[in-house]
Amino acid sequence: MLIKFATGLTIQSWKDTSNELMLDTQLKQDKVIQLALMRRYPQLYNSEKISLEAKIQSLEKPLDAGERLLRNIIQPPQLSLDAVQKGFRSDYVGHDDIVTPTIKALEAWSSAWLQEIYFAPYTCLVGPTMMGKSRLLKELAKEVCVIYICLRPEGSTGEPPRSQLATEMLATPYSEDHYNRLIAAILSVALGFFEKATKTSDRTKLLKEWNKHQESIDSDFYSKVQSKFRKLADLDDAPSHLRSAAQSICKNNFFKSTELKVVLAIDEASALLELPPNKEVTRFQKFRRSLRNVPTCTGIFAVLVDTNSRIANFLPNSRYDRSSRDIGARGGTGLPYPPIYKIASFDVMVPLHEPENWNNLSLPERLCQYGVPFYSLYLGDALTLNEAATPAIVVNRMAMYALGKLLFCDNITEKIEITEAQALALLGPTIGIPLHGQARLNVELTSSHAAHCAYLDSTHEVQFSFYPSQPIYALAANNYLYKNERVLISCIDSLACVLSQGCVDTGEAGKFASRIILLCAMNKTVADLKTSNKVLDQMGIDSLPEKLIEFPSPVPVAKFLETLTGVPANELPLGSINSYQKKRLLDEGMMFWSHFMHCTHTPTTGSLMEGLHRGLAMQCHHSQKSFDQILTIYLKDQSRDSLDEKDISFCGVQVKNVKSNADTKTLQSWMTPEHAGINISAANPYLALLFDLKYSPITVKEARAAENFTKTYELPPHGEPDLRQASLVFYELDAFNFLSLELKQALKRLLTTNVDLLLHHKDELGIKYAQQFLLRSDASFQP
Repeated sequence: MLIKFATGLTIQSWKDTSNELMLDTQLKQDKVIQLALMRRYPQLYNSEKISLEAKIQSLEKPLDAGERLLRNIIQPPQLSLDAVQKGFRSDYVGHDDIVTPTIKALEAWSSAWLQEIYFAPYTCLVGPTMMGKSRLLKELAKEVCVIYICLRPEGSTGEPPRSQLATEMLATPYSEDHYNRLIAAILSVALGFFEKATKTSDRTKLLKEWNKHQESIDSDFYSKVQSKFRKLADLDDAPSHLRSAAQSICKNNFFKSTELKVVLAIDEASALLELPPNKEVTRFQKFRRSLRNVPTCTGIFAVLVDTNSRIANFLPNSRYDRSSRDIGARGGTGLPYPPIYKIASFDVMVPLHEPENWNNLSLPERLCQYGVPFYSLYLGDALTLNEAATPAIVVNRMAMYALGKLLFCDNITEKIEITEAQALALLGPTIGIPLHGQARLNVELTSSHAAHCAYLDSTHEVQFSFYPSQPIYALAANNYLYKNERVLISCIDSLACVLSQGCVDTGEAGKFASRIILLCAMNKTVADLKTSNKVLDQMGIDSLPEKLIEFPSPVPVAKFLETLTGVPANELPLGSINSYQKKRLLDEGMMFWSHFMHCTHTPTTGSLMEGLHRGLAMQCHHSQKSFDQILTIYLKDQSRDSLDEKDISFCGVQVKNVKSNADTKTLQSWMTPEHAGINISAANPYLALLFDLKYSPITVKEARAAENFTKTYELPPHGEPDLRQASLVFYELDAFNFLSLELKQALKRLLTTNVDLLLHHKDELGIKYAQQFLLRSDASFQP
């Protein structure tokens, strides 16, 4: 008995355990409690933060629930529960673009339900964390009868909370009949509530009462379902009871007026996918088979919602689901319903008017409006509830929370070994990453690492995910990578591995490397400026939080160039630019960006201004002339704070990743706004940088050997001089003195990624094998 209790094989009340083990003294009880905690939770048991009462509570729960309880005590949730709950009650933005299309789709699908065609009347609500999936269900419930069941783990502090019916949904043992009876009981109790409705009843008011009734732990909803479920357990032919309950719903006055009558919403549905010991079929497989017993045209439809599960597991595919093999010939093709993923909640908090004042550019309240709505709502609610003295403190908490979402990891204070998915989750919101052709990673990054689903076909077989521009995620990732170079190196190696699996050429590898270099330079510049400009915070309190994660302020172009080169900007050989324009560029030029976003068209002053507002730089499209990356420069006149498009300029970056000096001498004349098609004011200076990542002229190598570094950045002139153009060249990674040796080595591995069939082979036999598939002229070429 002692061993079973200590290892968690026996779960019961502490009182029963104490009696069975005859622990008649406090000393004996303390020893057994400590023994059990050591065996169950070896990393947590010794914390001074855990009270005796909490220790006992953890031992009365299953292992995973007990661990969550202890971790929440040792490391409390980063975000205020009150503020999160307030966000769920806030005014909903985007109803007509989100709720209305969802209801129309569910109406059409519920009407189309036929066993001969579809597998079961259910769909999946797919999307990244914090996108508003649970909130969407709450909004649906204002217009349709929604039976909401959240399967969040016991002990979880997340929102929405775990539903009481989660116990029955996750019961062991389980079977198809178990779910037939449970669904029948739930529908019967719901019907009983709405039987009081008349033709003149206020539908909105009645739905509001229903939602309050089913969600309240003080109502009799749960006890009535339990009672009905027990009665049905004594009766045979469970499917007939489900069909009968569904048909009764259709006949009720309240439900007659709508095609979509009941939505059975299962939140945190991945709990149904967990396979208990000695089981071959999951609860989900049994649950969805019971849904097949819902009669046609009854308007009952299920929606399964989750973030942390593999979408592929919701497929009714016989290759993965043994339970689908016995549907029989009349089971039809078992088509799935299309997933719901086009939730148009991104950027809904962004106001229509653009920031007009320079001082508003880096305000946390403004930057948090970009992306998913959660962070903007939380920031406002936390300040309203006086959860923090300033927005900066709230942003610090949100950044840590956002990092946890990217890494899918609650405890990020300890050193963690970065997985491939975590590496891409850190690079995605910062430099952008290619996920096309990475089916497994697409699913995992959306389900567990905050990536967005750009496209998901109706059979769930193809998914394309990506990381859109979200300043809060860029802040979280940048801060973590800057403080943990070991993690950044691991991320670069993971990126090289991913690139080697696709059809990406060496030029693309160079572009990725250039974005990493530029971002490292920006992060270092921000950190250096923050250190040198330490001043008292204007919070009006004596004690300030240390190491606060804050949105960065705009950075002077001169400081950015000094970081890139290690040379004061006014000493750099900036090419043909005249003294007046050079002074304007170095004195007035400001940058404000923290991440990259792919640009599908040639940038304009309008898009460059939008990038400034959002704090992003641009990855150019493949056919863009002259430049691969575009960084917005704003020429800030000290005499005024208003933002004006006429003051927009840019820093263009051209990247070469070949061991050759071909075209280098002519690139200076190509890297112009005119050649690139970027229409900035003719009165404004601009900056052109060439990253020649695999080539250094002999003269540059000699200058480095003589420690004459300034000379090495001079880009050879070509053609008619442009008096507005400041230019620099960076030959190989040695040009970036601010990068550590280890980081340069990682970037070299990225730059030499094997990306084609021939380079994948190292042995002579493999090379000859690969060459037979190539043109003879290509096969003879050795890179």
